Amino acid sequence: MDAPREPQRRRLSAPAAVIGGGWAGCAAAWTLASRGIPVVIHDAAPVLGGRARRVERAGLPIDNGQHLLVGAYDATRSLLRAVHGGRVDAGLRREAMALVPFAPHPGAVTLRVPRLAPPWNLAAAIALAKGPGMRDRMDALRWLKALRDAGFRRAADETVDAMLASVPARVARGMLAPLALAALNTPANRSSAPVFAHLLDLISRTRGASDFLLPVLDLSELLPEPTARRIEARGGETRLRSTAVVIGTSTDGVDIHAAGATWRAAAAIVAVGPHQLAHALAPAVAGLPDAADALEATSAMHFEPTATVYLGFRERLRLRSRITRLDDAPGQWLFDRRDILERAPDAAAARALQGLVAVVISAGGAHDDLDAKALSGRVHAQLRRLRPTFPVPVWSQVIVERRSTFSCVPGLRRPRSSSLGPRLHLAGDYLDPSLPATLEAAVASGEAAGLAVARELGRG
Repeated sequence: MDAPREPQRRRLSAPAAVIGGGWAGCAAAWTLASRGIPVVIHDAAPVLGGRARRVERAGLPIDNGQHLLVGAYDATRSLLRAVHGGRVDAGLRREAMALVPFAPHPGAVTLRVPRLAPPWNLAAAIALAKGPGMRDRMDALRWLKALRDAGFRRAADETVDAMLASVPARVARGMLAPLALAALNTPANRSSAPVFAHLLDLISRTRGASDFLLPVLDLSELLPEPTARRIEARGGETRLRSTAVVIGTSTDGVDIHAAGATWRAAAAIVAVGPHQLAHALAPAVAGLPDAADALEATSAMHFEPTATVYLGFRERLRLRSRITRLDDAPGQWLFDRRDILERAPDAAAARALQGLVAVVISAGGAHDDLDAKALSGRVHAQLRRLRPTFPVPVWSQVIVERRSTFSCVPGLRRPRSSSLGPRLHLAGDYLDPSLPATLEAAVASGEAAGLAVARELGRG
């Protein structure tokens, strides 16, 4: 007797549209495509990836920023595994979380998180940290236990500075505040304590959740480009340099205007940055109640820049770790990026480059007034001040993302709903009130939007 056949899925009369090819848009598109829904991605840029993408300079495939992932980013790790053929942590190198100073300096703290089960991993890291005295470390451990006993909850209007007021200054300034700035990209005197506390909770839940996951591919090849290839293999399409606007939505579909023409999508997901949302919705759509609320929330947001200073050297560099801490004057973190030279040996040889580092400056500051040449010079002077034998660079490149993230301040209002209207949804790193603007927030929101559309189209 023949086995019963599964019911045939009705073929959709039109594909779904995803407006925005950043990580949220790619996650949304993959979620749809993996459920048999063809997708058309519209992206105004010439390359996918949004605020986490590859840029080529002098033939080198550098990234527009240094995006650090951690083991707690389950949605991102799951998506990477799916688009890279099932390989766990594909395109990533896993290292135990560590704060390692580039060179000894006043206030420097050395911390390494051992591979123990939570909460003993973070507790042991603080107890064994170098720099703070024994009394400071014990006080910090008591503070961490109180935070854990409170369920990692903080007052909605509290800043990170206020949250750390009872922590010994050496621990607060040398250990916790740098992590908060790196994660929230907002200075501690005005960043959200509840969001930072939630991140501490996330990295404290399971073994390996606090690990650093360092990309070994450029950011476009890590996720957006392999995702696009898999989507296209399932009958989808990627349209670059294509600015799209939603001009109408109904229970029958969503009307998209792009390249001087209008087409009807089965559904649509808008995955642009919060500062771009108003340009993606025509007035008739912007007037819908949930769309109007989303526009009101995003129009009130402020934004933070990030600057990445690449320095190339003729010498091979000997660094204490792939990521090292600086003294915040102005650079905050230094990344060893010799992996870029290994992926582009011809370009590296053409400039006789044997070493490459990226220095990151999160959020705004006095450095905002410097041009590229002055900023790279200031950063190199910082490195020579900390380590006088550090070599002189023969190549440099500065990349500044003026709207890298939204300012993650206490009480920041997010859109009340990711559903804007019939068959029309939002995706973006600004939707989840418990998270800052991270790749994990972007990917999780894209997956949620894709699942919502799939349910509406009967493919849930």
